[in-house]
Amino acid sequence: MKTHTLYFALAAMIGFASAANGWNNGSSNDNQLPESLERKVQNLQADLEAKGYEVTRGFWDLFTIEDCQFTIAVIGNCLGNNPASPYVIPAVPLWPDEFVDEHIKDLLGPTPDDTWWTYRLDEREALVVLAQLPPPAKYFGMHTYVFTREGRIDPANIVFQSVTDPFLGELLFAPSPNPSRSVMSATFGNSINNVVIERQSGAAFNQQRFFIVTPDAVMEREVTEALLRAGVPDRNQVFTTPVSTEIFRAGLGPEADDLWITIRYTRPEDEEAGDEWRRQLPLAVLRVRDTNTARPTEPYPKPDYDERTARSELGLQSEFAALIEAVKEHWGQTSAPEQPFQALELTVDLIGQHCLERPMNCLGDNQDEDWRLSPRSSIDSGQVLAVVGTLKTATGNATYSAIALNRSSVLQGIGNVFDEDLAGSASAFSGTVDNTDRFYVQYFARDCSGLSHCFEITEEMIPKGETVAFIERNYVVPGTARGADSRQTLTPLVIIFDGKARPSSR
Repeated sequence: MKTHTLYFALAAMIGFASAANGWNNGSSNDNQLPESLERKVQNLQADLEAKGYEVTRGFWDLFTIEDCQFTIAVIGNCLGNNPASPYVIPAVPLWPDEFVDEHIKDLLGPTPDDTWWTYRLDEREALVVLAQLPPPAKYFGMHTYVFTREGRIDPANIVFQSVTDPFLGELLFAPSPNPSRSVMSATFGNSINNVVIERQSGAAFNQQRFFIVTPDAVMEREVTEALLRAGVPDRNQVFTTPVSTEIFRAGLGPEADDLWITIRYTRPEDEEAGDEWRRQLPLAVLRVRDTNTARPTEPYPKPDYDERTARSELGLQSEFAALIEAVKEHWGQTSAPEQPFQALELTVDLIGQHCLERPMNCLGDNQDEDWRLSPRSSIDSGQVLAVVGTLKTATGNATYSAIALNRSSVLQGIGNVFDEDLAGSASAFSGTVDNTDRFYVQYFARDCSGLSHCFEITEEMIPKGETVAFIERNYVVPGTARGADSRQTLTPLVIIFDGKARPSSR
């Protein structure tokens, strides 16, 4: 019997982070920067202040599975967090004239003094991140999201009318705790990931790199020049996220959008080295704004999302159907019900810029991944859930893949099964199914007795009486900078077996 208790392994891996940094103890001094990077931070701040800019400094911390308690308390769910790794998130001081939405205070946990996890963006402002990037890993990405937007759901919206699943409807159209606003979790452009960084600057991991988030091209130029004066050797090491006011509501008042920045660093080649980077979090974040309000701004145009490609899996459809049939026959339950996952990017147009128009929760859309969400399933009556799908790392459509187990009542990711564990899980059916190396068969149950490739779900993970949902995530097609085109990849499904009638082998 092979059972997966990755939840506990992950908790052990990231638990030190909450203890070491702590939401209650965060400050800019907690982040351990190399001397050369700290010097650049101080040089940059002094240079900008000497030129009349206002500059404040924030701090970085980790958001772990355990920290979901704060988000659940504030908005009722954990935003479908990816449990593959903790998120790295900055908090920054608010400007004295910035609107404060007390409804989402301490969204990710208590913050010190006047620092917040979400913040507005003045028309002449820039957020500047100075980073010592981590050791090599499968993935590093920095994402900027609109978190909430003023406005309510439009019942006439075609997507609102098309969603008949109450579970999905609650996710997409739940209001913010502030009744005048809606939760967005939506992108307004492309992310910056390790592939993008390497293509522009020649290298990504174990490098110092610099990032600007701004709605004003004047600020981009001024901050870039100041970074070069502060010691950054090459402008190719500076990356900009242009915040177009065609789709983003800039400003500091209650009518403006708020946003947040997240970093995901996942699957380091050397876990110990990766953990050490997470302990130190050698990152700095500055808020910089121009006090010359008479100066004209230079807004950016609405950005296009990068084109996504894929190595088509459509030719595997017959083998996929044969595998599903073979698994059912092995269990002796040929009529076992099936529940297909949904590619929400396709079925409900889960694209950040489109979600902002509705408004609608975009569930943290991400151009770096191809992901699918399953319906909810019960596991309290002895059910064994078999998740069957194509292994995207084997079909050439992902750098890494995982199936995440979620406590669906609060959309909390609690554990993952990664592609290494999924590999070979369909091989037992190779006698009747071709290309089993490109598929997986992964079981989930309260009791995994007698089953290989099975994740055992304890009541600590999913309390009795609650349901589970799965998310298949596939990050970055090798040779590209983005996730696969969902139209060219096959969607997994869940087969619900009666676990009291188990097969004798496999």
